[in-house]
Amino acid sequence: MMRRLVPLIAAVLALAACSSAGSAGRQVSSDGELACTLVRMLPDRMPDQPASGSSDHSWDVAVGRLNTAAELARVAALEDTKYQPLADTLATARQTFSTTFDVHRAEPGIKQARTHC
Repeated sequence: MMRRLVPLIAAVLALAACSSAGSAGRQVSSDGELACTLVRMLPDRMPDQPASGSSDHSWDVAVGRLNTAAELARVAALEDTKYQPLADTLATARQTFSTTFDVHRAEPGIKQARTHC
């Protein structure tokens, strides 16, 4: 029984450590702060979509961060209305990308989102 609990205890401790500290040991306490962290990680000029078979993942990473930041901001706004402008701005940027398939058209929204962080 104890042999089976050791990996479980280790996993729980690892999850607790990951969820309680941000980069450089700084505690991240809200979904809104996490969204802002991702917004700050987005490049000023979004990368072009790579050619098929390319090993460059910068476009996928940037699009993933945009989508994740938008979702985190949406959830943050549900709990704290101060994040509503960020959520609205990121939702618009994400929608722009989703309808045009051109991530560069989302850049003005990303720039505006930075002002809400």
